[in-house]
Amino acid sequence: MKKHSLIAALALFAFGLKAQMPAETQNKPFIEITGTSETEVVPDEIYITITLTERMEGKEKLTIDRQEGDLRKHLKELGIDPANLVLNSADADFGKVRKSTKDVLVSKSYVLKVNSTDMIAKVYERLDKINAQDAYISRVTHSKVLDFQKENRIKAMKAAKEKVEYLLGAVGQTAGKPLEIRELDNYISDGPMYAKRYMANSMAVQSYSDGGGSEPEMSFKKIKIRSSFQVKYEIVTK
Repeated sequence: MKKHSLIAALALFAFGLKAQMPAETQNKPFIEITGTSETEVVPDEIYITITLTERMEGKEKLTIDRQEGDLRKHLKELGIDPANLVLNSADADFGKVRKSTKDVLVSKSYVLKVNSTDMIAKVYERLDKINAQDAYISRVTHSKVLDFQKENRIKAMKAAKEKVEYLLGAVGQTAGKPLEIRELDNYISDGPMYAKRYMANSMAVQSYSDGGGSEPEMSFKKIKIRSSFQVKYEIVTK
């Protein structure tokens, strides 16, 4: 009895779905096709998060202002626009600078935008000269990523059209107008991308790439853009 009830319920559900479709398309033969396109691009906007912390050198406190000034001087020498360095966050902690004395040691975080892995290496060299606390690649993207995304979606739609044409052509039929279009995928990978990490007080680096060897290489995964559409085409007999 339960089995018959389930079959009846499914039949009513299917009838309900059909009833929701436009009357002019319910009885037309159709084929559903998925078109997909993937594009990979090399990032041209790389964001480095840099941390500067006040410290004592002998009896003298090396202030944040002095370190920031040195950093901006080095960036200018590298030809980097000062506007590419912005303040990320700032905080202050009490740190013991002598056994019996406490002082406020300020720490500030900045974000610097560069345009190539070669420039990252040059920036890290300058960070080592000013003895920066820390620096790492926090984000990568491309300046024209939205344009690439648009082109990729168009390619996905064209891929669906090309696929339906050769499949129906094999059985002597053609595709008519699209009856329904549904976007399945539309994403851009944009995570931190596997580069060296600057370590304070040395030029030691940590590689997040998959390559081996004693000297890790500065490298990035490409940004992947994926688009996918499911299209329902009317079938027209030749």
